[in-house]
Amino acid sequence: MADRKSADELERLLQEAIQRAEDAERERQDERRRAEEQRQRAEDAERERQDERRRADDAERERQEERQRAEKERQRAEDAERERQDERQRAEKERQRADASEEETRPTTIEEYITACHTSVFSRFTIETDPKLSSRGSITNPRNKWCPKNLQPWTDFIHEQRLTFGILNDTFPIDSRVFENRAFLAGLGDRVSQRRIADEKSLEYFLHNSVEDPVRVIIQQLREVETVTAAFEIGDGIVFENHPHALGDTAEEVVERETLATPRTPDHGRDLNQLRPDQICVTRSNNEPFAPSTMVYISEYKSPCKLTVQHLRIGLRPMDIYKEVVNRKTIPTSVDPDALFRYHAERLTASAITQTYHYMIESGLEYGNLTIGEATVFLKIDWNEPDTLLYHLAEPKYEVSAHPDSFHICTAVGQYLAFTLMALGSPGEQHEHGQEERRSVMNNLKTWAEDFETTLRSIPENERSASSEHSPDYQPTTYNDVERSPYLLRRRRRRAAEPQIDEISSRRDDRREPSDDESTRPPDTPTPAGRSTGQASRRSQRLARRPRGDIHQQGRQYCTQKCLLGLVRGGFLDPKCPNVALHCSNRPTQACHPVSHGKWLALLQKQLERSLDEGITRLRQGGTRSVLFQVTLLAYGYTFLGKGTVRAFVSDLTHEAAVYNRLSPLQGRDVPVFLGAIDLRAMDKIYYFVHRVYVVHITFLSWGGDSLADALKTGGFTDKNLQSMAITALRAMHQEGVVHKDVLFSNMLFNREVKRVMMIDFERAVLVKPPRPPLAQLVPNKRRRKPEETECKKTATSSCNIRRVGEGFSKDILDAKMVFWDLDSRYGIAK
Repeated sequence: MADRKSADELERLLQEAIQRAEDAERERQDERRRAEEQRQRAEDAERERQDERRRADDAERERQEERQRAEKERQRAEDAERERQDERQRAEKERQRADASEEETRPTTIEEYITACHTSVFSRFTIETDPKLSSRGSITNPRNKWCPKNLQPWTDFIHEQRLTFGILNDTFPIDSRVFENRAFLAGLGDRVSQRRIADEKSLEYFLHNSVEDPVRVIIQQLREVETVTAAFEIGDGIVFENHPHALGDTAEEVVERETLATPRTPDHGRDLNQLRPDQICVTRSNNEPFAPSTMVYISEYKSPCKLTVQHLRIGLRPMDIYKEVVNRKTIPTSVDPDALFRYHAERLTASAITQTYHYMIESGLEYGNLTIGEATVFLKIDWNEPDTLLYHLAEPKYEVSAHPDSFHICTAVGQYLAFTLMALGSPGEQHEHGQEERRSVMNNLKTWAEDFETTLRSIPENERSASSEHSPDYQPTTYNDVERSPYLLRRRRRRAAEPQIDEISSRRDDRREPSDDESTRPPDTPTPAGRSTGQASRRSQRLARRPRGDIHQQGRQYCTQKCLLGLVRGGFLDPKCPNVALHCSNRPTQACHPVSHGKWLALLQKQLERSLDEGITRLRQGGTRSVLFQVTLLAYGYTFLGKGTVRAFVSDLTHEAAVYNRLSPLQGRDVPVFLGAIDLRAMDKIYYFVHRVYVVHITFLSWGGDSLADALKTGGFTDKNLQSMAITALRAMHQEGVVHKDVLFSNMLFNREVKRVMMIDFERAVLVKPPRPPLAQLVPNKRRRKPEETECKKTATSSCNIRRVGEGFSKDILDAKMVFWDLDSRYGIAK
């Protein structure tokens, strides 16, 4: 039992041990499970932490992506804003470019145009500084030139300039855009800047482009405005003539003739490659078809390399030129360089302006100027005191800076424009002084045999510039203490300015012609305010009396061929002559002429000795060797043509007279009537026709007729009719032994009185032996014929073979046919 108890106890103990083992195992398993759970929880916690970290990372990534998206969106917004700003800037720049382009290319107003001419063109003025590239002018024969006694400042120049611009602003629409654009002027400035000023030729090129042509363009626009033409005598516009007249003393053929006729002096011979004078003639074209252009003023060029602006600043001062320059007794030495430079400056300046003054006097002008480009001396002669020359020095470069509010007025174009309008004057003003007034003035003037180039070369190079330019005398002329703005007239009148305007107007009115010859305007031209109504009727009366250049024009008409042929041959008056009542002198119209041809010519000579103004009127037409006049013998009213020439071509008109004598049987039918010739030198006179054209010989002829173009345009004749008439006239000339040798369109006229073509201009004609004896009925006064073959050097010699003479005749006929063949293409006239 005890054993059983022991066994039971053991069993129990075993069971307990097993139980404890199982419990321990269970406890271990629970512990393992707990540990596993703890591990699992730890893993879950770790996983949770990892998930949390992952979620945090994802959230951070999301936030970063959001930030990136936000940054990108902001960047896109900024880029879009920047693009919009760039677009706005591009649009603004495009608008500015468009505005600038439009501003550059659109037409300008008159003020804009004048300003742009200065800023874009005139401001590009550059003087050549290399003396090797500056040419030396040729020395001309220093013949005596009319010299002013006194040189005085033109004190009211700026007042007249202001008044002129005031009138211009009051009459021209200043906002009208009718002038060239800025782009054109900028391009022009680029071109002129490429040529530095080294001599007068380059100076002419610069001034023509930068000043003269712009002034011409402005005047062309002004002439289109009626209110402007009522204030200024603009006519048909102005021309800057930069080449000599065919009969001028510097024209090539004239110089060649004079050179052949006069022995050459080595020091003073002309260089035929430099014939063009350094002068510009400014002329006004007239509206009347046969009226010649009218000289307005003369502009003289001097290279700024020779006559400097310092010379002008010092040399221009009030002085007695003859006493203080021409006959100066003391000459400074190099000990006093300033005094020596002043002496040279005064002599050079006086020499230059004396030449301009000389041609102003010869041409009967009140206005002229001398320019070196960067500065211009405006000149004026008061013909009440013609020995005094008034001057005004203008320096546009410095004046525009001193007067910014009146910029355009102070420019070179502005000042030339005002000066040109001042010289043109208002309708009715006396512009050109007559031949006899000029002659009277010349008789009281002294002369000065001085050549500018000779004077310049006599000055050593080291004495031609100022030793110091700090003296006030050397400073630019700016007139900074003088008001430059235009006077305000009708629309914006200032009370303070009125007395000055009235004063200047009265001075301008002093230049008017006498009341019975007060205006050269046609009757329908508007009359400026202040002019009396009675002047209109006087103007109409004067126009009716004034000689004119065409038989169809209002005024005195030309005598008929029959009238003048009767005068020459001692026949009867022509009842159909428009001037027969003046010829009659209370005699019956069927009577003979009141005087013989010889007496008639003597009366004409006495008339010309008395005056070269009365009964003689310049005409626009002329040729290479002659100019034309309408001439009236005032005693009996005979009106005819005068054909004048200069000394170099007197022999040509003498030869032509011999030709007319040979053609005596054809006069009044195939050629005009030859009335004789007068040499003005026999009466110690010269007719100053235009600038540097000195007429000394005049041949008198009947009026030939209309041009062929006019004859065709007016109807009644075809070119075939006229060609037949021309050939008939030439063959009649050939029968008289004359070869024309210059059969041109301009040398054939249609005469409606005789209904025939007349040949004219026989300077180049050749006299030959007639091909056969002329018919008796063609030579009614044969016994008075003279053998002109022995009288004229152009007569063919007796050895001239018949074949060559025949070729000359045939050439005349062929030339005539070619003229008519070319007529349609030249003038557009249907055959």
